[in-house]
Amino acid sequence: NAYPDHAEGLMLKGILGMQREQYKHAEMAFDAAMQEGADRKKCLMGMGMAAMGKAYTQGAWERFLQVLAEYPDDAEAIHWLLRAGTAQNRWQELGEHLRRYVRRNPGDLVARFAFASVLFRGELIEEARCEYDALRQVAPGHDGLDQLGQAISGREAALAFEATSS
Repeated sequence: NAYPDHAEGLMLKGILGMQREQYKHAEMAFDAAMQEGADRKKCLMGMGMAAMGKAYTQGAWERFLQVLAEYPDDAEAIHWLLRAGTAQNRWQELGEHLRRYVRRNPGDLVARFAFASVLFRGELIEEARCEYDALRQVAPGHDGLDQLGQAISGREAALAFEATSS
């Protein structure tokens, strides 16, 4: 790249756009920065965050998936994918991405809690229970764990009741 300063300048323009909540401008600046050879991962993350800022969750989902395709263990990308997927109620797809991530990164307790929650939201109650139980073993005081346990228990009771009354 003959003008490395140009790529960095465009990155800064993107960051300023985000700070000013000018998400369309930010997205265009990150895209242009990437074309000029700026850090691809940072540009994709910026484009995804800008898409979230303008409530274009589908575009954000696609950008964060691009980052995860190249950096499958990027914690920031998985957490932003979670935001974009939650906004679209993409429980099944989100569960699949989180499952792969959590298998490789079992120490990321926030992602594991999110995974259990996504399983629950996707009506995979038995899997949610297993992940909840595993999380309870390693981090019994994790924020929100008690509420998740109560929600899972309530759903299990409702399913048991439905099974006996049908």
